[in-house]
Amino acid sequence: MYSKICKLFSERSIIICAFVMVTATFMGCNPSIELTVKRPAEVNLKDYKKISIGDITNAYGKVDQHSKDLVDELTSKLFESKNFDVLDRQNLSKILEEQKLGLSGLVDEETAAELGKIIGSAVMVFGRIQTDKYEEKLSKSEPWTTDKGEKMQTFYREGTYTFVVNLKLIDIVTSKVLAVKTIDGSHKDKKSATNKTAPEIDKNLLFSLALKKVSTDFMKMIAPYDVIVRATFEKDAMLLELDQCLTLLRIDEWDAGLKLLEDATKKQLEPKVKAKALYNYGILLMYGGQPDRAVDILIEAMKLVPNSRKYQNAILQAKAEKEQADKLKEQL
Repeated sequence: MYSKICKLFSERSIIICAFVMVTATFMGCNPSIELTVKRPAEVNLKDYKKISIGDITNAYGKVDQHSKDLVDELTSKLFESKNFDVLDRQNLSKILEEQKLGLSGLVDEETAAELGKIIGSAVMVFGRIQTDKYEEKLSKSEPWTTDKGEKMQTFYREGTYTFVVNLKLIDIVTSKVLAVKTIDGSHKDKKSATNKTAPEIDKNLLFSLALKKVSTDFMKMIAPYDVIVRATFEKDAMLLELDQCLTLLRIDEWDAGLKLLEDATKKQLEPKVKAKALYNYGILLMYGGQPDRAVDILIEAMKLVPNSRKYQNAILQAKAEKEQADKLKEQL
């Protein structure tokens, strides 16, 4: 079951939305939940509202079908994200022609600066496909004989589509390079058959998957994105609040669930159980928009069980979550 959880960073005014699933799987008898949380983009483009895809060429500097396919895929992802005003490539080329800034109709790095004088601040993406090839490898197993005396052998076909792209983000007003990244979208597939040649591999499908991988990584580069994390709690017979908390999470009662775990930390408990209560509370704080508070609570837990590697790792994770949250704040 899923429930939507939206929390506010009390000091940051950052909205964190997550979808929670209380899993039926137990890890070491300890219940866990899955959360979809927001992560910051690799590059902070908060000050840029407009973006466009410029030239993307193949390894030889030419525009071929695959480079056009990549332009279309990246443009489509940009429109879907709604994070930017996407400047249409054809209209940009028309502007260039009208201003007699370019004859090829292509928006390259040389004409981008001139274009910036006309349309103002914007990011333009340029790229080069470094590797674009499909390779196959055939192999076979050692033959064997069944109990009925039948001779058998398995034949394999493994196909690899290698698709590596270098992308560059440029401020078209200043010509400053904002970021450069090489993205590997390569995909593999393997087929097998007994006593006959393995089926053909759909290399067009592999290329399509490679395109999607490149575009997905590109969007992580320029805009905040969602990831799924798993939070595992510590169960104890003295901590009935945990089960009640998970029930509340199922019906989207995050604050009430958080309050239950906080109340559990105030009970008179032996040190090891008290540490579990603090740990559970800290974990929920960490993913509930309060990583600073989570660090303090988890440190309290570690003081009660100093040698716990789990608690040490949780503190490091909470600190990492704080860094991510601070970075995300800068981008929103």
